Amino acid sequence: MISVTKITVDSSGITQSLQDIVNDPDTMLLVHALYAQILDPYVPYDTGYLSQDSVEIQPDGVVYTADYAWKQYYGTEFRHKTDVHPLATAFWDKVAMETQYDNFAEGIKEIIIRRYNNG
Repeated sequence: MISVTKITVDSSGITQSLQDIVNDPDTMLLVHALYAQILDPYVPYDTGYLSQDSVEIQPDGVVYTADYAWKQYYGTEFRHKTDVHPLATAFWDKVAMETQYDNFAEGIKEIIIRRYNNG
């Protein structure tokens, strides 16, 4: 099992109602679901188990529960096909954020705005 980088949203300097939204577990589930979606093309893919079936979205983060997840993450015995996920790599969260950080930040902003307007 491997838990990738934990996402923390800095809520300093925002109103209490926005802080409540940012600190809400349901909001963090949405943030981590977005994170998993952005990471997915970088996750090694053979049968799809690691990328699809072993992913747990939690308020605290994204967890890959496959027994071999740590080997793939750290590159040990790293074997994968690139026909489905040509971007697949070790340290997939770090590599994905090198190019997808702005998209992720924009997605978080949209989640917070949506939650604020609906709540």
